Amino acid sequence: MQTTAALDVIEALLTASAHPDFTGVSRYGTDATPGGNSPAGVKVTHRSGSATLVWATAAKPSADTVPLPATMPPPTQRVQRMVSFAVQLLDTARPAAFTSWEACNYPGVHISPAGLRITAADGTKVYLRVTNASGAGKEPAEDPHPDYQFPEGVRSWPQAAGAASAVPE
Repeated sequence: MQTTAALDVIEALLTASAHPDFTGVSRYGTDATPGGNSPAGVKVTHRSGSATLVWATAAKPSADTVPLPATMPPPTQRVQRMVSFAVQLLDTARPAAFTSWEACNYPGVHISPAGLRITAADGTKVYLRVTNASGAGKEPAEDPHPDYQFPEGVRSWPQAAGAASAVPE
């Protein structure tokens, strides 16, 4: 599976989630494979103005699988929160393009979990790092949407018609 195809699925699911804290979901980067100067990724902008970036990275042999936090981390822990959210989103949607997904750490990064390891239906593995960028506003200490649930559009995923990749392959 091409990295851009995996990011297409992630972008579509994050958009379909319609989370009330998301003010935007968009693609960025021009690299079709990990390791270049312009890594491809998906940017989620939050109401606080901060952004969470889910981007393709090269495989790291020591990127061990790690358990998710027992409860959804607060917005002040954007990286762990997005990894947890993405795993729950994938568990709900169960995209046919992927056979498995798991939270993992990333060597040299003190935050855990810090990414996702996705196994595609064709057997390839895609590694996605999660990072964050601060915004103008302060992150809420507690979840402002504790009763959020995935909408039916996520549960009935995949889309009826596939969309073309945002990045040429």
